[in-house]
Amino acid sequence: MDQGTMFRHLASVTILVVAALASSSKPVDARVVHPIVNNAAPAPSSDGRRLFATTSHDELVALCQQMHYKTLCTTMASLPGVATPEQLLDVSLRITAVKAAMAAMKLDQAMKSGGDGDKGDGMASSLESCRESYASLVDSLNSTRETLKSGGGNADLMSELSAAGTFSTDCEDIFDERPELEPPIPGAQRHIRRLVSNCLDLAATIKEQQP
Repeated sequence: MDQGTMFRHLASVTILVVAALASSSKPVDARVVHPIVNNAAPAPSSDGRRLFATTSHDELVALCQQMHYKTLCTTMASLPGVATPEQLLDVSLRITAVKAAMAAMKLDQAMKSGGDGDKGDGMASSLESCRESYASLVDSLNSTRETLKSGGGNADLMSELSAAGTFSTDCEDIFDERPELEPPIPGAQRHIRRLVSNCLDLAATIKEQQP
């Protein structure tokens, strides 16, 4: 199985597992992947009010049309337990964390196998830096989810997601600076970057729609 096929397979498996296990709210760890979607009700705001009422699926799909990567968003909106924009953002954050954790594990495997032996320490250090960036991305996404669930302010969400955006592009930047090295997971890098981009777009759109 080639690398592109492997990641398409992993993506399909992830979505299926997420849909089947839509009851947990545990954070995703970069070392142990738990691809589970939180199915809890929307978190209350600081004064106890619900931030969003239940939204129809068509309204969520319409919201997705405002995202940069519309198809990715629509896929998330079709998952069980996603009935509000806030829940859509939460499931998007969780699935993105799953993907980032998978990428970190794939990079661990590449490091253990010695990476590209012809490129020596350059590849080893690049792989290590990439793995650290994806681990940091998982932490950042989990922190964003905690802020979302606790009813934190949108400014905090946007700040945390901006950090996630930086972590999501670090690996691409590392290999762009070393064109002699071939990145081991280019497809996953692009996919994760797009997922994070959608999370940023979604959080910004939610802010605009809040009273």
